[in-house]
Amino acid sequence: MATHNQLSLSRRRLLQGMGILSLGALCDSLFPQRRAMAAELEESGFITVSSLLVSQPVSPLLAQRYYDALQRHNNQFATQLATLQNYLKQHAFAHVDDFIAATDKASPQFQTASTIIAAWYTGLVGDGAKMELIAYAEALMYRPTRGILVIPTYGGGPLFWLNNPATHNQTTLSSGAQA
Repeated sequence: MATHNQLSLSRRRLLQGMGILSLGALCDSLFPQRRAMAAELEESGFITVSSLLVSQPVSPLLAQRYYDALQRHNNQFATQLATLQNYLKQHAFAHVDDFIAATDKASPQFQTASTIIAAWYTGLVGDGAKMELIAYAEALMYRPTRGILVIPTYGGGPLFWLNNPATHNQTTLSSGAQA
């Protein structure tokens, strides 16, 4: 009898798996634009270039968001990325440090690379009032201290509003008046 229950459970899992795969295929056919965007990202080489420039694997989901934002902010970005990718292939750099050492800082390739690196590390794309936040907690500048320090926010940290701000100001003013 235990064998029969195990077979039922196995069939149930098989049916669940088939249902999930069918749902995935259905979603893919319902959203062809998503597939086209993924294909464009793959063809652009943005993930490969980004991985070299930041010296670590990058998230494909974030890569799509950065790529789209960089294109929105610079209509020549796709061409600049292709030029950078060709330059990287010609020189076969093993690490971003090799690229930095061998590339003129004023060159278009270096400028494009700097834009990509800055986007990944800060989580921001664009300048001034047109700056766009793509990632905050996932920005690479926080990775070295992940798990050790809390990612800063606009607040003053845990329990910041524990004391009423008006009480805090009165305490500060009264202690200043005594001095």
